[in-house]
Amino acid sequence: MQESIEPMFADSRQTSNINLEKLVSRIADYWPSILICVLTALIFAFGYLRYVTPQYLVKARVLVKNEKTQGANGALLEELGMTPAASNVENEVEIFKSRLLMQRVVEDMDLHIQYYIPGAVKNTSLYKDVPFRFVAIQPDSNITSYTEYTVSIKGNTLQIEFNDKTIKASLGDTVNLVQGRFVVLPDGNGYKDVDEFLVTIAPVDAMVDSYLGSLVVEMINKQVNIINLSIRDVIAERGEDVMEKLIAVYQQSNISDKNEIANGTISFIEDRLGLVTNELSNVEKLIEDFKKVNKLTDVEAQSRLLLENTGINIQELTQKEIQLRVLESLEKYLQDNNNIRRIMPATLIGEDVTLVTIVSDYNALQLQRQKLMMTYTENSPQVKNIDAQLEDLRLGMRNYIASLRRGYQVTVNELRSRAGMIDNDIRQVPTKERQYLEFSRQQHIKQELYLFLLKKREETAISKSATVSNLKVIDPARNAGAPVYPKPSRMYLMAFVIGLIVPGVRIVVKELFNNRVSSKSDIEAGTSMPILAEIGTAQENQTIIVRKESKTVVAEQFRALRTNIQFLLTEEDEKVILITSSMSGEGKSFVSINLASAIALSGKKVLVLELDLRKPKIAQHLHLDNQTGFTNYAIGKADINSIILPSGVTDGFDVIPSGPIPPNPAELIMLPKTKQLIAELKSSYDYIILDTAPVGLVTDAQLLSPYADATIYLLRQGYTFKQQLASADSLYKSGKMKRMGLVVNDVEMKRGSEYAYGKYGSGYYDDEMPQNGFKINKFIKRK
Repeated sequence: MQESIEPMFADSRQTSNINLEKLVSRIADYWPSILICVLTALIFAFGYLRYVTPQYLVKARVLVKNEKTQGANGALLEELGMTPAASNVENEVEIFKSRLLMQRVVEDMDLHIQYYIPGAVKNTSLYKDVPFRFVAIQPDSNITSYTEYTVSIKGNTLQIEFNDKTIKASLGDTVNLVQGRFVVLPDGNGYKDVDEFLVTIAPVDAMVDSYLGSLVVEMINKQVNIINLSIRDVIAERGEDVMEKLIAVYQQSNISDKNEIANGTISFIEDRLGLVTNELSNVEKLIEDFKKVNKLTDVEAQSRLLLENTGINIQELTQKEIQLRVLESLEKYLQDNNNIRRIMPATLIGEDVTLVTIVSDYNALQLQRQKLMMTYTENSPQVKNIDAQLEDLRLGMRNYIASLRRGYQVTVNELRSRAGMIDNDIRQVPTKERQYLEFSRQQHIKQELYLFLLKKREETAISKSATVSNLKVIDPARNAGAPVYPKPSRMYLMAFVIGLIVPGVRIVVKELFNNRVSSKSDIEAGTSMPILAEIGTAQENQTIIVRKESKTVVAEQFRALRTNIQFLLTEEDEKVILITSSMSGEGKSFVSINLASAIALSGKKVLVLELDLRKPKIAQHLHLDNQTGFTNYAIGKADINSIILPSGVTDGFDVIPSGPIPPNPAELIMLPKTKQLIAELKSSYDYIILDTAPVGLVTDAQLLSPYADATIYLLRQGYTFKQQLASADSLYKSGKMKRMGLVVNDVEMKRGSEYAYGKYGSGYYDDEMPQNGFKINKFIKRK
C-alpha cells in the first residue's frame, strides 16, 4: 500500500532555480532588519561626512639631474678595483623621507603650533589671518609635551586658559606656558568676529612623524630621474606651503653639500697662503737687508745677463718645486686622521688627469656618505660599503701621490743638478751679486707659489658662487581642489555595503547554527518519508480551525490532509490513524482535533482517543470533563459508553478523554483492554484517531502501533530538531510503524518560500496574505 501513495508524495527535491528562490525567500524574511541596518549605516555615514575634517592631497614633481663624474676614470677605477660614484635617484627619495628635512620644515613654519576655532562637534583648523601667533623663545626642539590652550581675545588683550590656570596678556607680551616662554605677536586681520580660539602646542617630533606619515615619495620608474611627491593636509594652502618648503630645504641642503668641497679647498688654500706669505715676507726682508748692508742699488742690471741665461731652468725648477710642495701637502692631508671624513681640495691638484679623477670620485663618495647618514647609522651596510670604497680610494691616492712625488723629486734633482752646473759659471760673478741672485730666486719661487694659490682661491670662489641644486621643479606644489578624503560616494557605498554585511553575517550565522527544521529541504535531507500535508500557522489562541463555515488556508490544508488519508486507508476495515511526534509541543492535539473535524464534516463518524496519558490536552482544548476517560476504562472502573463524549465541534465527532493521569501509562496501554476498546470502536466509527505521546521520548506510540493502520508523524517548522529526523527515518525504514507519513505543522505562509500557499489563493481564502506591508508583531515574534 505504501507503494501506491509514493507517486502522490514523490521526492520533490528542488532544482537549482528553486534553491535560488529559496535563498531569495530566506533573505526576504529579514528584509526589515536589512533595511534598518542599511538606513542606520547611511545615517552614520551622513553624520560622519557632516563632521569629519576633510583632507586635501598636494602633489609636486621634481627632476633629479644626473651629475656624472667627469674625466677618463673608467680604466683607472677598474685598475683600483672600484666603481665610479654616480647619482642615485633612490638615495634622493630616501633623503626626501628623512626626519632631518621634515624637522627643518616643521620648525621653520611652526607647524607644531596649531590654531583652531572651537566647535560643538569639531574644531575648524586655521592657517593664515589668525589675529595672533605664539612664537617660542627657546629652541622648538625643547618642546616635549602636548597642551591645549583656550585663548579669548578682545582688542589687543588676550586671556589664555590651560590646566585650570588663566594668564592675561597683551599682543607683544611674553608669556610662560607649559612648554616654556612664548611671545604673543600680532599677525593677520582675519576672523575679527571670532573672540575665542583653541591653540595646541605639540612636540616637534610628534608633528614630524605626522607629516612624514602623510608624505609619499616615489619614483615614476627606473628609466627616468623624476620623483613624484604628495602630502595630505586638512588645509590645502598649508599643504602647498609645506611641500614648497620641503623642496626648498632639500635644494638648500643639496647646495650646502656641494659647497663643502669648495669650502674645504678654500680653507686649505687660506692655510697655505698664510705660510707662503710668511715665507715670501722673510725672503723679501732678507733681500732688503742685503741691499742695505751691501749698498746695492742696481743689482738687477748687473745680473740681467746671467738671469736671462738661467731663466728657463729656474722657471722649470720653480714649477716642479711648487707641484712637489702641493703633493707633499696633500700627502700630509691624507695622513691626518682628522681629515678622514673631510672633502679633498680638488683645485690644487693641477693637470694630472688621473689624480683629478681619483679626488673627484673620492669627494663624490664623501657627499654620498653624508646623505646616507641622514637616514642610516654608521653600522648600516650601506654606510659600511661607502666607507670601504673611501678607504680603497684613500689608499690609492696615497700610493699615487707618493709615486708622483718621487717622480717630481727626481725632476727637481735633475733641475738642481743643472742649476749646479750653471752655478759654476756664475762663480765668476762677484760674491755679493751671486748672493743676491740666490735671494732673488727664492723670492721668485715664493711669488709664483703665492700667485698660484691666489688664482686657485678665486677660481674656487667663482665655482662656489655658481653652485646650483641638482633638483629641478617640474610641477610645483598644487592641490586637486576637492578633498581626497572623505569621498562622499565612497563613504555612502561603504555604509551601504556594511549595512548589508552586518545583517548578512547575522543571517548566515543564524542559519549555520540553526539546528531546527525550517524548510522542506531540511526534511528531505533528514528523511525519505513522504509528506502528507503542510499545515500553516494558525492565529494565536485558536485551536479549532476546521468548522463547517471555515474557508481559511489552514482549514483547506486539513481538508487536503483528509483526502490524502483516504488514499492511505483504502480497505474497508482500515480505520485507525496514530498521530505521534518527536517531542512535546509540536501540535499533535491541534492536528488530531482539526483532522477529526475535517473528517466529520465529510459525513464520516470519527473518534479521537486521547492516549497521551502523560500530558493530555485534547479535553482541555475542547473544554470537556476529564475526570472519567481511558484510564478509568483500562482499570475496569468505567464502561465504554460512559467515556465517549461529544466533541462539541461538529456532529459525528466524538472524543474519549485520557482520564486521570496514571503513574504507569505504558503498562495501562499494554493491557488487553486497549485492544478490546479499539476493536469495539472500529465497529461504531469510520475513523479512529489515536493521539499518543511523542515517540521520541517514550515508547507509548510504538506500543499502540500494532493497532494502527496508518501513522502520522508530526513535525513543527522552526521547532523540531533536525537530528530528530534521523529517528523518524529509522522508524520509517524499519517498518515498525505502519504507513508512516509526515505532516509539517506551523508552516509560515510567505511568498517565495517552499510553503507559500498564499500566492495560490487568488481570492478563495478568507485569510490570504496581504498584498502589501508586513505585520510588525509577526516580525517581532519571528526574531
